[in-house]
Amino acid sequence: MPISDEALQNAKNNFIAVSGEATVGQAIAALQAEGGQPWWHLLVKQDDGSWGVSRFTDLYQSLERMSTASEVQLGGRRGLTTATAVDRDSMETKKAQALALKSPGGLLVVTVAGMPVGILAEKVSRGGLSISSAKLNDLGGKYVNLKDYGSILLSSSRIAGRSKPDAPAGNLKG
Repeated sequence: MPISDEALQNAKNNFIAVSGEATVGQAIAALQAEGGQPWWHLLVKQDDGSWGVSRFTDLYQSLERMSTASEVQLGGRRGLTTATAVDRDSMETKKAQALALKSPGGLLVVTVAGMPVGILAEKVSRGGLSISSAKLNDLGGKYVNLKDYGSILLSSSRIAGRSKPDAPAGNLKG
């Protein structure tokens, strides 16, 4: 039995997934385009096929003093936690949640055909830095039109939630 839609669609599991070529500004523009919040998770597809993860609030905290933060490329960025990824059909929900608890950052990336269709964030704390969307927008820099950048947005919880359970989210091409 695959990992359930119900578990993947839990609000704590909201995410934006981008390619490693994406900049901070592009990732924030993707978050805005999807109606996301600063507490959402950011997944970055690394060159080696692994996934790096951070919350947008943590990204803000690490970059807030940089004047060129919007231009920082996310691939290979220090500060991203390497996430464990599993195919959606490889295990049932409870086993996946247990694996997420043991994984770095308490997060498991759930994929279909190598593309994220959801995450399971099991170690969610409500403490820490709270930032407004306006501050995050400032970090993102000037307006970014995602159509100018091809397929940096690989998936999001909004896209995956609209996809058929057995189909990958695919690339969003602006």
